[in-house]
Amino acid sequence: MRRLWRPVLDPLVPYDAGKPLEVLAEELGLAELVRLSANESPLGPSPRVVAAVAREAARVHLYPDGGSTALREALARRLGVMPGELVVGNGADELIGLLARAAFEPGDEVVVPHPSFEPYTSSATIAGARVVPSPLAGYETDLEDMRRKVGERTKAVIICSPHNPAATIVRLTPLVAFLDALGADPPLVVLDEAYRDFVDEPDYPDGVALLRRYPRLLVLQTFSKIAGLAGLRVGYAVASGETIGWLNRVREPYNVNRLGQVAALAALEDRDHWEKTRRVVLEERAFLSAGLRARGYAFPPSQANFLLVKVPDAPALREKLLRAGIVVRDGAGVGFPGHLRISVGLRATNEKLLGLL
Repeated sequence: MRRLWRPVLDPLVPYDAGKPLEVLAEELGLAELVRLSANESPLGPSPRVVAAVAREAARVHLYPDGGSTALREALARRLGVMPGELVVGNGADELIGLLARAAFEPGDEVVVPHPSFEPYTSSATIAGARVVPSPLAGYETDLEDMRRKVGERTKAVIICSPHNPAATIVRLTPLVAFLDALGADPPLVVLDEAYRDFVDEPDYPDGVALLRRYPRLLVLQTFSKIAGLAGLRVGYAVASGETIGWLNRVREPYNVNRLGQVAALAALEDRDHWEKTRRVVLEERAFLSAGLRARGYAFPPSQANFLLVKVPDAPALREKLLRAGIVVRDGAGVGFPGHLRISVGLRATNEKLLGLL
């Protein structure tokens, strides 16, 4: 029989984002349902973003700027890099896929922390590369183990800091030692900093600043979390001009829509909302952490906008919270059975969650 589909797809399972909130609320008979399962912004986007999207809505019949020029120029000014050292994508997910399309071939190896953000593994697998998992040391990324697993066939190493779903970080000194240990001809090193804006540890590295010293580093950041643009899908990669050039060769011509581009520009301009979101998340993360500890729950200290909480019966507790109007993520779906991943919400939601627990 003729085989139509690629064998590398056999082990992959389609990502299940769950039912839309409106549908789920109707099925449960609830007037309100709060989602603390997707690490979304508790404040939502800046009012400037909403206004910018409304202004641009009448122009959606026109193709967007294929190179996201204005956005890249604004990001370059913010980050202290050149516009040619940036590529904007339809979320960080697309950028991970672009890297796989541009660099990974059958026989290549990609070292990935395990468990971690699922697209790292799926993108490498689709490209035909072999994923080499590096188990976490508890909740921490094990850089020593990752270094030992780098060999001649290693095309890339992917590091997630803050880690999703563990919420822990890789600190500056161990990261620099790891990068130095890779030698003069290292593989690509992807540093995913999607949650960097919620870190308050002083020894957290600045990935963009490290690019000058390590030209094969590629830093991923996003507007989905701190800027509250998860529904518009805008992420970006910062790397050497050479690396960005290769990614642009496989990037679709109009990969970031008009509304996403103007929204991201407006978000960059509203520093007050950016800082307010960070302040609220840090305050509520401390409040929620203290409340969970007081109730006897254990979890790694979070440097993100969510917590990974160890619980006695995760599926049952998730169901009880759902029936009460709060959606959380069963850790089994992200590699941590016996845990719930809980996004940081606003004070009223966090108080309700703690009260239910």
